[in-house]
Amino acid sequence: MLNWINKLPRAAKVLDLGCGKLRYTVPLAKRVSSVIAVDSAIQLDRKQLLFGKKRSVREYVSKALPNVHLNSFDNENWRLRRYDIILCSNVLSAIPCRKTRKALMKAARCCLAAHGELLVTTQYKNSHFENWRTTKKATKYLDGFLVRGKRGTSFYALLDCTALARLCRHCGLRILKAAHVKELAYVLANRATK
Repeated sequence: MLNWINKLPRAAKVLDLGCGKLRYTVPLAKRVSSVIAVDSAIQLDRKQLLFGKKRSVREYVSKALPNVHLNSFDNENWRLRRYDIILCSNVLSAIPCRKTRKALMKAARCCLAAHGELLVTTQYKNSHFENWRTTKKATKYLDGFLVRGKRGTSFYALLDCTALARLCRHCGLRILKAAHVKELAYVLANRATK
């Protein structure tokens, strides 16, 4: 991921769709002049451990990343722009609703500039996923598992590059590349032309 980010054009308009704890937002902000980072209002505003200190994503961005602009998913402003690059990393696998996944990918397609590219990634295998098949803490649901933990129940879908590519095609995207790298599945896509 970092190698891919370090090759992006410096003038690229970038959307980090599902920025989470800013894992890729920070290197994106160091590489390009401006990044729009989007996630749920809860994720952006809750206090959590970020880079060794308890704070919200909003607090960190306002102090440390002047070229990053935050938007919550329900704020329509991010949808009104066109982006050269959209990164959607480890987001689709956390959504326990196929309809919502499709809506997100369709929104991403609409936001892509004519020449833009979308990189979608998921972690599709690891030892935790194998353990979920046999533990009572996990229940099979759709294409993944509902997992009970100390802070409640979470969901994780096991989406390989074939599943990601199928979803992207269904949402009007053209697949440029789809592959697995170690435990990561990814699809690089652009707008399908008619």
